[in-house]
Amino acid sequence: MNKRQCGMNRKTKPKANSPTKEPQSITAKNRRERISERLKVLQDLVPNGTKVDMVTMLEKAISYVKFLQLQVKVLAADEFWPTQGRKAPHISQVRESLDAILSSQRNSNSNPAK
Repeated sequence: MNKRQCGMNRKTKPKANSPTKEPQSITAKNRRERISERLKVLQDLVPNGTKVDMVTMLEKAISYVKFLQLQVKVLAADEFWPTQGRKAPHISQVRESLDAILSSQRNSNSNPAK
């Protein structure tokens, strides 16, 4: 009787393409690279973004964008732009308006529309 050595004379399956050559893997790799590149750009834009973990940096970015949106809202309000014969608003008026906008945003965030 012929004894076979372990692993000898077995038919081996042809190896599948390496994972990096499959179209889906290439697409996923490209996507991860693009995300990484954009996160690096965002880190450069956020103050101290490179010195904190990614989640904290994203939270800071979100907060900063909300702050900028609020500034745009205030600056877009017609009442703050002096027209002919009108004086610029006093800083206390600006603060009152900012407080009103902030409180309305807080209320809308705590009671989301259904």
